[in-house]
Amino acid sequence: MGAMMLVASALSAVGSIASGAAQAKAANYQAQVAQNNATIARQNAMMERQAGDAEATAEGMKARERQGGITAALAANGVDVNSGSAAAARESQEGLGLLDTMTIRSNAAKRAYNDETQATNFEAQGKLDRMQGSNAQFSSMIGAASSLAGGLGKYYQQTGTAGTGGWITTTESI
Repeated sequence: MGAMMLVASALSAVGSIASGAAQAKAANYQAQVAQNNATIARQNAMMERQAGDAEATAEGMKARERQGGITAALAANGVDVNSGSAAAARESQEGLGLLDTMTIRSNAAKRAYNDETQATNFEAQGKLDRMQGSNAQFSSMIGAASSLAGGLGKYYQQTGTAGTGGWITTTESI
């Protein structure tokens, strides 16, 4: 009976260690997934910035084209484009074009910031996952030690050898 108790305690200890190892592997897998997601989010941020730059450049060209069209139309009608309301119209068009370009860049920067924030969150989650894996392994070792100690304690109680180191001693003198 006592030997079975020791075997059961040993099996429980092994099961505890195996469970901790499996939990650690799962947590490390989740940590790697989080790291991959962080990498993707940072790449998305870079692409948002690049797309914003390209869109702003294209909008700037369109604005200059519109301004050139206004200038050409005014000049074709004999209006002095460098003074009066014609100059004000050109200036206004230039300001609107600049505002559109800045809005495009600002929106792209906001999208990139959101992606960077998401990447930071993924990295933090990955660190938490790794800590969880580490804690699972440590906890399983404590559980294994507890199972072994508990089994030994019960064994010694049943066999009446508690506190003797497993050796039966007698108090009778010869």
